[in-house]
Amino acid sequence: MAWKKQAGLASGILMAGLTLAAAAAAAQGMQWQMRQSEGTVHLAYEVPETSEQNLLLTCETGPRRLTIRYVEDRDRAREGWQGPVTFSSESGQLNLTMRAEKEELDDQIVLIANPRWTPELQSVLSGGTLHVGLSGETQNIPLAGARPGVAALAAACGSR
Repeated sequence: MAWKKQAGLASGILMAGLTLAAAAAAAQGMQWQMRQSEGTVHLAYEVPETSEQNLLLTCETGPRRLTIRYVEDRDRAREGWQGPVTFSSESGQLNLTMRAEKEELDDQIVLIANPRWTPELQSVLSGGTLHVGLSGETQNIPLAGARPGVAALAAACGSR
């Protein structure tokens, strides 16, 4: 009987390890992608050719409206929650009040803010690693590859 418990425990540890490895592999596949269309500029940290996105910055160029969407997949916020989220890098820090909305298609919680494009935001996004802090936990997102998109967002949504 003891060997069955040990085998069950080992199986559980193996499954947890595989789940973490799969999550790490997915995160490794993420990269910054910029898209421009008539009236909008998008900069997304995502897995190319999939719908998996972690962070999306969109500028509507006419009204110069910026939207930041951060996928909250760590169960730290519920639909309707509103609170502070810290965005920081080696180049600065910005605290945003974000609101949580549930996506209809996949029941995913997305945190949304509509800040103005500021020199502080541009500075944070120009560092080496973006740190997104929420409820005492931090996600680190490499900013390698984001610079062209940051420059496009600054041109489209920054002050003239």
